[in-house]
Amino acid sequence: MRIGILCRDKTLHGVRRISESARSRKHRVRVLDPYRFLLKLNDGEISLEFRGKPFTRADVYLPRLGANISEHSLALIRHLEASGALVINGSGAIETARDKLRTLQLLAQEGLPVPSTAFAPDPAYLRAALDSVGGAPVVMKLPRGTQGKGVMRAHDAQEAQAISDVMWNLQRDAIVQEYVEEARKGDLRVIVVGGEVAAAVRRRASRDEFRTNLHRGGSVKKVTPARHVAELARDAAKLCGLEIAGVDLLETSRGPLVLEVNAAPGFEGVELAGGPEVAPVIIDYVERRVEERKKKKR
Repeated sequence: MRIGILCRDKTLHGVRRISESARSRKHRVRVLDPYRFLLKLNDGEISLEFRGKPFTRADVYLPRLGANISEHSLALIRHLEASGALVINGSGAIETARDKLRTLQLLAQEGLPVPSTAFAPDPAYLRAALDSVGGAPVVMKLPRGTQGKGVMRAHDAQEAQAISDVMWNLQRDAIVQEYVEEARKGDLRVIVVGGEVAAAVRRRASRDEFRTNLHRGGSVKKVTPARHVAELARDAAKLCGLEIAGVDLLETSRGPLVLEVNAAPGFEGVELAGGPEVAPVIIDYVERRVEERKKKKR
């Protein structure tokens, strides 16, 4: 099987581990920089060049581009899909997951529990946004971001106003979200592959930090999520259309809440915590999907 991993940095942990797992099964793997592609439409035909040469297609493509995926990379994924290629995850699911507000809107629409959230595109409505989520302290987020970037805690209304003023001056919008006190205990990262929970860890922030991301100094511990938590993670991934997902949840006194859903989840923390290997599970699923596709074409 030929696997193309779409990523600009082949040294990333997830990319490296997926590549190693695939090659151990004799699959051919190429890590492809999306910015080295030329997308072509000629006489009704869809084609590609890579590094200035005609591109030989893979059997499946795995985008590993995170929430900051560019419009160029999304166009590439759509181009691959339009040419009939199998892409996991697809462009529509990635577009949903990269927008934190859109994700929460979709989950809330279907009745899944999410933190109280407000979005005000005009500074004049910031106070109303704060009131709607229960007042300060609050968490303020950029609609897109990874590894905790663009996530800030405002301790009072004045600090929230200062943060929002900076964001709006930079022509960036801000999501206002309730600060859940239980968040101090950490959150859960649940990896979902093919509709099943592959692994889960509890992440805790370092002493001087409220964000639990491993890249922010957070710690991780392997856990087995309760049945209702696992079901919630699976439902969130399915609603977003993601075949491979990382679902972040908060355990609160009123039940688990979905914080966000990631289309290219890192799983370094799972391995550090001694959890199950995620990369082989991903390759197992990719093999099944490719085989299913071949059977349909026969």
